[in-house]
Amino acid sequence: MTGIILLAALFLSHYLADFCFTTRSMIVAKSDGRTLFPIILHASIHAFLMGICLIIFGTTIQLLLGLFLLEFISHFVIDTTKGRLTHAYPKLADNHQKPYWIVYGMDQLLHQLIIIAIWGIATYHFSL
Repeated sequence: MTGIILLAALFLSHYLADFCFTTRSMIVAKSDGRTLFPIILHASIHAFLMGICLIIFGTTIQLLLGLFLLEFISHFVIDTTKGRLTHAYPKLADNHQKPYWIVYGMDQLLHQLIIIAIWGIATYHFSL
């Protein structure tokens, strides 16, 4: 049961970081993938919130650092790549077009798969 609660907490941390704690400058930076500092800050917020969840559930500092890096790097790469794609292909940036939603969905799917991987690693190490 604890493992399911951790998974829910990780999904909640993703929601908070992506939709509640994202600033206007992060949104603008993510739209072209070229202004890196706001994207770095955005990925840091994701990794920090995920780290809080893992600390609450008793992860070790060594595992925490590895999973923090996994979340930070993957989030940065996914968001930067999506931004550069949508900048290069304007049709992907138009939310009235189906390709926008396909790319947006793929972005969210990749983030969710990383969350599940982090959860799986954490639960494997701690038998949650």
